[in-house]
Amino acid sequence: MKRLGMAVAAILLCATVGFARENRNNVSKEPFAINFEKLSYYLQLTPSQVNEVANINEYFLDMQRESLRSSESKQQKKMHQAVYGNLKLMKKVLTPDQYRKYVTLLNVTNNNNRALSL
Repeated sequence: MKRLGMAVAAILLCATVGFARENRNNVSKEPFAINFEKLSYYLQLTPSQVNEVANINEYFLDMQRESLRSSESKQQKKMHQAVYGNLKLMKKVLTPDQYRKYVTLLNVTNNNNRALSL
């Protein structure tokens, strides 16, 4: 269990650093939007999780929009806070297996977006 926690922490760190580096080099004017229906199907959310995850996703979009409206010097910090806030809230709602899938999905999506922007 301790190894799994360390692995998740390492993945989060890599995803966040990559995400921050991406934003510093190529400031996007659109927030990262999640297709909720596909996410719900992929994570196999229970009925009790659906509303909570939808609310977390809306909050994540709001936080991203707020960071994009900030000055350039504060954008990276606010985006970092948005990502970590999203992950913290999701960890409370999802099962460990669902959370692992979610983090993996975010990491893959981030890497794909970075590769497409080159």
